[in-house]
Amino acid sequence: MRIDFVPGTRVSTDVVAIRRTRLHAHPNALEIVYVLRGGLRTRVSSESFDLDAGDYVVLNRADPHVLEGSAENVTAVLHLNVEAFRDVDPYADRMMFACESFDLPRYRRQEALLRGLVLDVVDAPAIGDADGPATELVRTLCNGYSLADYYQRDRPVTGAARERFHSLMAYVHANVGSRDLLEEVAREHHYSKSYVSHFVKETAAISFSSAVNATRAMHAEILLLTTDYTMRDISAQCGFSDVKYFTRCFVDWFKQTPADYRAANRPAVQRDDDVAPVPTELTAELIHEHRRRVASPTDAPRLSITPILLKNVGSRADLLPKVAEFTAGRPHSEEAVPAGVRRRNHLLPMRFGPAELENGAALSGLASFEQAGVTPCIVVEYAGREATASVIDALAGQLQDVELATVPVWLTYRGLHARDAVDDLVDDAHARHHLDIQPVFTR
Repeated sequence: MRIDFVPGTRVSTDVVAIRRTRLHAHPNALEIVYVLRGGLRTRVSSESFDLDAGDYVVLNRADPHVLEGSAENVTAVLHLNVEAFRDVDPYADRMMFACESFDLPRYRRQEALLRGLVLDVVDAPAIGDADGPATELVRTLCNGYSLADYYQRDRPVTGAARERFHSLMAYVHANVGSRDLLEEVAREHHYSKSYVSHFVKETAAISFSSAVNATRAMHAEILLLTTDYTMRDISAQCGFSDVKYFTRCFVDWFKQTPADYRAANRPAVQRDDDVAPVPTELTAELIHEHRRRVASPTDAPRLSITPILLKNVGSRADLLPKVAEFTAGRPHSEEAVPAGVRRRNHLLPMRFGPAELENGAALSGLASFEQAGVTPCIVVEYAGREATASVIDALAGQLQDVELATVPVWLTYRGLHARDAVDDLVDDAHARHHLDIQPVFTR
């Protein structure tokens, strides 16, 4: 669904009461939703966010999304024609932004700054007056809230590295159907393949292959929703080697097969929006109220538990300790739990191997996930008796060092032939380390 911007403008705003929208995307606009009242569940591609009043989230251009509001919901919706903001940043229309109010902006203590910029755009007396604050908002997003910044929180990305990273990823997005993107990107930019892989990992804290597979899966999502192409056609158009690999990668991100995703979500594309206008007086009142709102100094940042985070956080020893350091010494107050509501303990599986255990820093930050309402669950993959025993020994020692002996540990294995070896490893870990490990058979 393309946004019809008024000629000569590059921003559009609206304040509405959202009950539920259809599943839709905007190929020509970046969308920012800011909740003025009530709650809003936002599902965008493979991610979901529950927003409260004062929360905002950036939805990337062309990303399919659904908004579902509470009975009293009022939400400000901004659309930015990012192609028209290339004067602010030449890659403005090709960046993948990652910005949720409760996560990185709060971590950086910029939550109120961005809130003010969004409200300035919404509250502009005329559409032409919105361009100034919208320009500053886009500049802030481009300079600190792209994928290059999200998982790399210990040091700022330099201007040269940022430009190089966006140039590489722009090529990936433009050539998603190519089979060997690593080789093509390296050749196009006159780098070696090893340099490209290392640079992306060092700059954005995600692997090049994860970034490519995420891009392919998101492109496949659009084709599943908007076309009747076969799985073979979609697989080929998105650069997957075959349908089997396509299915496996898609399940990694969306937790269901492409066919199941299409069957479950195509009806949501066709339904009508349930959205109502909001009186001008109420809008002005709510905006005035939110202008006085600042992030509470006792509010800790909440990590957005996204598929990329789950795949890569184990290999980033800096992210978890940084979040833990940010919250250290801050008073913590439990949210009031309404009567009759049961708090459930949710497990967050995180893969650990030799790389993640190399310096022990990743384990020391596991406690920081408590703020996300989940319990980390360490997953070790069986890789032969001796290699796996070495990982378990290192893991047991580090768990004792950081006093996290109660963290669940799973040992996963694929073939039934490995069952006896896995049982021996589990028994040995209990006898020597007093470590209880749950064997998990995966297919």
